[in-house]
Amino acid sequence: MENILDIMPVGNLLRQKNDKPVYQFFIPSYQRGYRWDKDQVEDLLDDLFEFINKQNNKEKYCLQPIVVKQLPNGRYEVLDGQQRLTTIFILLSRLKETNSDIDIFSLTYETRSDSEEFLRKLSAGISDKNPDYYYISLAYTTINDWLKKKRNEMPHIGNSLFSTISGSVEFIWFEIKTDIDPIDVFTRINIGKIPLTNAELVKAVCLSKNNLTPGNNDNNNQPQDLSKVLLLRQNIIALEWDRMEKTLQDPKVWGFVYGGAHEYETRIDYILDLCAGRSATDRNKYHSFKFFYDQVKNSRIKQTTNAGPSQYPIEKEWNRLKDIFDILLEWYQDKKFNHLVGFLIKRKYAVLSLIEVFKGKDRKEFWEYLKNAITRTINCDDLSSLRYGAHNEEIMSILLLHNVTNSLLVCDNNINFPFEKLDGKTWSLEHIFAQNSDELKEKDYESWLRDHLYFFENNTSDDAKAIISQIQILLNAGEKKINRNLFEECFKKISDYIQHIIQDINNDNHDKSIAFDTSGENEQGLPDINWINDDDSIANLALLDLNMNSSLQNSLFDIKRRLILQKDKEGLFVPGETKKVFLKYYTTDPAHLAYWTFEDRKAYVESINQSLNYFK
Repeated sequence: MENILDIMPVGNLLRQKNDKPVYQFFIPSYQRGYRWDKDQVEDLLDDLFEFINKQNNKEKYCLQPIVVKQLPNGRYEVLDGQQRLTTIFILLSRLKETNSDIDIFSLTYETRSDSEEFLRKLSAGISDKNPDYYYISLAYTTINDWLKKKRNEMPHIGNSLFSTISGSVEFIWFEIKTDIDPIDVFTRINIGKIPLTNAELVKAVCLSKNNLTPGNNDNNNQPQDLSKVLLLRQNIIALEWDRMEKTLQDPKVWGFVYGGAHEYETRIDYILDLCAGRSATDRNKYHSFKFFYDQVKNSRIKQTTNAGPSQYPIEKEWNRLKDIFDILLEWYQDKKFNHLVGFLIKRKYAVLSLIEVFKGKDRKEFWEYLKNAITRTINCDDLSSLRYGAHNEEIMSILLLHNVTNSLLVCDNNINFPFEKLDGKTWSLEHIFAQNSDELKEKDYESWLRDHLYFFENNTSDDAKAIISQIQILLNAGEKKINRNLFEECFKKISDYIQHIIQDINNDNHDKSIAFDTSGENEQGLPDINWINDDDSIANLALLDLNMNSSLQNSLFDIKRRLILQKDKEGLFVPGETKKVFLKYYTTDPAHLAYWTFEDRKAYVESINQSLNYFK
């Protein structure tokens, strides 16, 4: 006999027969006792209260799975989920105190011979008779105090809460029907061998023989052949499921298909959520299970009322699930789609909408759609207007696109942008040339000074010697903390020195008659590109993860270059276009590797513009 996976409304558990509860639950001795603390009880109550406030007539509040096995005497042995089941019992007991018409299921703990009596007479006050009764009475008192507090916000909170629990709250009900030892089932639950996670619950729905049996109109298979057909369908789905989960375990695939920060129990949960249309704000972890369950239920109803081609109940949704996965995998394996779709996913573009567009267009049309979508996402026609602080998100999107585009343009089809490297890090903007010490912390002063002493020690100019002397004085302060004012004075002297050198280089090389794709003109009618010298413009910003950004400590360009190359040698991920910045990749015949000059900035902006123009 097949196990039962179903939705059990709490209202059904309250049914009575001959003045006795139909559902009588038994907590066996091998189970851990009741141990929910005040915070856990309040979390459940707050969730229910939030659900009441936003509830519409169709919504349901889905509780975690409860695993049971019916005993010969009719009672249900609880193999898993007893903590929440007991809390619901305690909550209903408290609500019954002010509404005697409320009926409740019964609950008994094997380890406590008087537990049924104790639970029937719950009241405010802490019992210290044993650990179980202590936590049960604590939960009752917590519920009592919470109800009193919430009456200020909702005068009839008790009635509203009971109406919600009895009408809109559901357990995921997993009933063991096979003839196996309950203790063995309990052990297997606790090592994850039977369906308790969202993904495994959906898998159980997909593999259920009832959901793989075709409707009444299917006469192609004789009854004696049906068991073979069901076994074949189960094997096919199980193999496909395992293939999807295994493929998603590849960091490169996962880094491409998923752009969020949510930690899934299993990665196939993400595909299930896409198929079920779960929104980012939906806190119900069993949303996709409920979706598949309801779809199967509706399919069964249609089979009994409609004529026409027959399907097995799960067929439509299973095919849709496979379709979503196969499309994502096709995009991943195609270099052009990989880069453009991957960028959009990382910028939180709606994946399902991309899939629907893809299914309605040919490849060329979809390619044009992606380019237009990226242009809309970037939404910038004038790089000169962007500034650090005011436009950080826009600049980060453009710099990410710059990296992605140049990876796309590499001819080798085996080279894709490593989207997986973006995950698990906080990305930020690094000033290529820094002119202030505001972001430096006092604990970093010494290492910053030693790095810059190395930069100046081979310079024989009088100004450089003066800077070396000032650095040495600060470093020789002994155990005393380096004075902030003196450090800032030294920082400014170094910054001014470098700025003066850069200005001399710019004066030698700067030719304002060189035009490139940017906006604005000066009085002579030539493109106004002086904004490039603004240290908060995109011409002076590169993409780095926050930890690496912090380690650069507002250093000089040459020191940042050496530090970034060292990080790259150590195997840390540095975006390709950021490395190119510090290698002077964009500048034709760079003469000054130690400084970030106007010519370097201009060449960098030209390259960024080329990336943006690719999508026009």
